[in-house]
Amino acid sequence: MRVGNRLNSTIVRARMKRIAKTKTFTTKRQRTQKSTSGSSGQSISQLLSKLNANSGKTSSAEQLLANRTQTLLYSGMETAAERVEKRLGKFLKTDGTSVFDEEDETKLKENVTDHIESFVNDYNYLMKRLAQSGDIVDSNYAKKLKNYANAENKELREIGITIKGDGTLELDENKLKAADISQVKKLFTGEDGFAKKVSNLSGQIGKYAKEKVTELEKSSAQASSNYNRYARYANNSQSYNSSYYNNSYYNSKA
Repeated sequence: MRVGNRLNSTIVRARMKRIAKTKTFTTKRQRTQKSTSGSSGQSISQLLSKLNANSGKTSSAEQLLANRTQTLLYSGMETAAERVEKRLGKFLKTDGTSVFDEEDETKLKENVTDHIESFVNDYNYLMKRLAQSGDIVDSNYAKKLKNYANAENKELREIGITIKGDGTLELDENKLKAADISQVKKLFTGEDGFAKKVSNLSGQIGKYAKEKVTELEKSSAQASSNYNRYARYANNSQSYNSSYYNNSYYNSKA
């Protein structure tokens, strides 16, 4: 009986030691968790909240993605605006090198048709980018372009250009080729004509789009810096936690 009692006492003492070690390990782990969120001055969740506050309620990674999308959109808008302005400039020249200064009538028709077709394609691309941005300034630009086209709706239709519901243009190439060249020239020349107004506005749009690209690139640089800083903080915290937990666990087993 005495042997049995001594055996039971040994088992109980061993069990109590294991329980004591488990409690010690748990307490140390809790202290470590408080340390990583308190001694550093801010927890990971607090850090994320801080980043969100600085980037319009989005994380730095989301901000970078949004900026990249917007940068591509405004880069395309800038290019389209420049192309529209440049294309119309070939009609508006007064130094004898205008598209309309071609003496051969057949070549004149071909050149005018080609340039107007290219203008319509660039114009439509520009209108679509303005509609996609969601920016109030871009919406106003799109509205002005539509107003310029609607003001010349009858004249544009007569040479084969119709205005669609979304403000883009549709070209009937055969009707354009059959149109009187004087009608086309009236629309695409002159200081107060359709082409001049669209050209001037395209110049403004291109400038604004370029400024937006610069602004977005600066924002991306800041978001990238915040993201990298958070990543280093998270990795260091994770490395420290793993090291501490492993050491505590093995020490508890010793």
